[in-house]
Amino acid sequence: MTPRALRIVLLLLVLAVLAGLFELPALRLQVARLERPEQTEEVARREVIRPVAEGREAKKEMVPIYWLSEDDPGQLAAVQTSLPLGTDPAERARVALESLITGAPTPEQRPLPLETTLLAFYLLDDGTAVADFSDALSHQLPSGISTEQLALDAITRTLHAAVPQVRRLRILIDGQEAETLAGHVDLSGAFDLTLMGPVVPAAAPSSTTGTPPAQPGKSAAPEEKKTPAATKPRRGE
Repeated sequence: MTPRALRIVLLLLVLAVLAGLFELPALRLQVARLERPEQTEEVARREVIRPVAEGREAKKEMVPIYWLSEDDPGQLAAVQTSLPLGTDPAERARVALESLITGAPTPEQRPLPLETTLLAFYLLDDGTAVADFSDALSHQLPSGISTEQLALDAITRTLHAAVPQVRRLRILIDGQEAETLAGHVDLSGAFDLTLMGPVVPAAAPSSTTGTPPAQPGKSAAPEEKKTPAATKPRRGE
C-alpha cells in the first residue's frame, strides 16, 4: 500500500471514530427506550395531569377512604388512610380520589374500575366542585343500580372527608355532561354534600365497619336540612 493510500485509510478511520462518538448518545437513548416497559394509555394520561407541585413532600394526614366493605361488598367501609394531602383543595381532592381508585386493600373492595382516571378537578367560589373522570368510570363499571350507587357514594363520601368545604359536586365523564353513570344513576345536576351529615368515624383496615350507601335525591326544603337524620348526599336543584 502506498503512503498516500495509507493516509487515506487512516483519515477514513478517524472520521468513522468521530462519527461514532456523535452517534453513541443517541444510540444509548434508543436502547434505553427499547428496554423500558411500554406505558399504557391510562398510565401516560395520569402522568400528564399530575401537577408539578406533586413532587414536593406534603405532610401526611389520616383521612377516611370509602372502599367496599370486606365483610359485606354491598356496603361501604371507611378505612382511615395516611395520605400526603397538602393544603390546596384541588390537590387534596385529587390525592384522595386517586387513592380511592388505586389504593383499595383488595381488588374485590374497589368501588371504581382501576382504569378510571381523574382527568380534572376544580372548585368554584360557591363551593361547587367539578370532577371530570375518564370514560372508564362509566364504560367499565358494571351496570346496575347498586354498583353505580356504591361508586357514587364512594366518590362523594371520600371527597366530603378530604375536602369538607365542597358543598356540591358535579361529575363529568371525559369532559362531557352525562345523563347517567352507567345506565341507571342520574348524573345530571349537582349532588348536595351538605346533607350528608358528619363523616362516619374511620375504621382500621383490620376491623372496617360498613356504612349504608346514600341515596341521592331532590334537595330538601330548608326546614328539612335541620333534621339530624338527613345524612345522605342529594341532588341539587
